[in-house]
Amino acid sequence: MPNAARIALIAALPLALPARASADDTQAPPASDMQRELGASSMLVFGLMPVAGFGFSSSLTLRWPHSSMLLEQRTLEAFSSNDVQAGQRSRAWLGVASVCYHHDAVFMCSIIQGGAFDTPVPEDLELTGDPSRWIMTTGGRGGADWCTSRRLCIRGFLELHLIPTRLTLKLGDLTVGQTSSVAALAGLGVTMPVDLE
Repeated sequence: MPNAARIALIAALPLALPARASADDTQAPPASDMQRELGASSMLVFGLMPVAGFGFSSSLTLRWPHSSMLLEQRTLEAFSSNDVQAGQRSRAWLGVASVCYHHDAVFMCSIIQGGAFDTPVPEDLELTGDPSRWIMTTGGRGGADWCTSRRLCIRGFLELHLIPTRLTLKLGDLTVGQTSSVAALAGLGVTMPVDLE
């Protein structure tokens, strides 16, 4: 009789295991599911304005296991004024779109950035270039994430940008660039996964 019970248990065990695995599959989301992340960063800016500056940004990221797409809003301001008499500092309001590749904690991205640029112009200088003061840059980003928990990651990154259209100021035969041909940004921030459902 014990042998019959043992045989019945062994015969029923393979039938129970697939059912348990199926139930677990319905509870755990597939690895290919998209995840949404909100982020905020502070950054140092070099070459994008007449003098070095700082800025803050907020972002929304659509994240897959090995790739992501990021939309970001940035506000930048120069550390000091390039017009002592006016006492005003250059500012920029930018929108950023990037596509990234992720390998473990490291990521690399291609970036396009554009927006409005505001710099004070002394009365004895004449602005040349695009009168609308719109700026557009393209470049790349590299960095790494350090996750302290499932709900919080610290992100550090470095960006290099090319500026095809430069704003310049003209005084007689002298022309002074208000932006460099190449700009660099270094940032540190946090990201948090969110569920919008």
